[in-house]
Amino acid sequence: MTKSSSFPPVYDHEFQQASEHLRRTLPFVNQFKTPVNPVNYAVWYEYVSGDNEALTTAIDNRLSKNQPITNEITQTFYEKYVLMGMPDRIDKTNTGLKLVVDNTLENINRVETQASHCTSGLTQSQSQIENCHDAQELKNLVSEILLNTQQLTSSSSELKTELMRSTEEIVKLREELEAVKHSARSDGLTGLLNRGTFNRELQSLCHQEDRVFSLALFDLDNFKRLNDTFGHVLGDRVLQFFASLMNDHRDDIHLAARFGGEEMAMIFLHKNLEESFVIAESIREKFAESRLKKKGSNESIGQVTVSVGVSSYQPQDTPLTLLERADKALYKSKDDGRNRVNFL
Repeated sequence: MTKSSSFPPVYDHEFQQASEHLRRTLPFVNQFKTPVNPVNYAVWYEYVSGDNEALTTAIDNRLSKNQPITNEITQTFYEKYVLMGMPDRIDKTNTGLKLVVDNTLENINRVETQASHCTSGLTQSQSQIENCHDAQELKNLVSEILLNTQQLTSSSSELKTELMRSTEEIVKLREELEAVKHSARSDGLTGLLNRGTFNRELQSLCHQEDRVFSLALFDLDNFKRLNDTFGHVLGDRVLQFFASLMNDHRDDIHLAARFGGEEMAMIFLHKNLEESFVIAESIREKFAESRLKKKGSNESIGQVTVSVGVSSYQPQDTPLTLLERADKALYKSKDDGRNRVNFL
């Protein structure tokens, strides 16, 4: 199992695999003389693991040009490819929201001051009117009242305009916050939930009593051979197509996630084992019947299939035990010849 992009990052490598990544990471740290701190280690760890394609491409580009990879470069790569730029986006949104609030309060205070001045002037005019017996003096008072009224109207109009502008800014910031929230929950390639969000959802479900749900793990068959034959761009299109099939079958009720690499997962809410098997089988059949073509060509890439393992939640299950059963069912599908669904 591999790691798919998520924020915060999620790693599920077994001890032996993680130890091997450590062994391969240290030569790069030594080669470029970067301190062994959490940031640098995370960058090189993800590079040698091969799970973070965007980071791998960025580092390979620099290596191919013999460009140095300094502490500053690894810091940039860490923020961009490991944290996916999330802290910067959140910081910009917070700053923008603070500016909107500060500007709104400033405008309200300014209008409040003007209104107070105008109110004081009108109160004074009211007092003068009671003792006024001269036409010219009365005319002057009327002019002052009109001026104060116009100032109040102008201030009110300016405040209305500024509040409308602030409202527009707040809407934009809310949309950006929604985008940040979506990015933190979703896999960048497929649009499905990412591994971190999937783990949290499964953990929450396993802690709820009397829950009925099932878990399916999908693994695209011979995906490495497909990538080697047709390239990673077409491989990505295959993953996106399969994700679209999962979305077609989840009915806005079930949860679909990219589990890692070419592995996907679905949580079927309110479905028992037999009902979940039917849905998983339908996805498998639709995928096996598809005939994807090369981009810009009518040439088919042939049949692409998926193997599936399904397991239903049992009392006392933990996320790990449920995943292990589904994983065993998946490997049984692989052992039985692939392109099939098994359940345990």
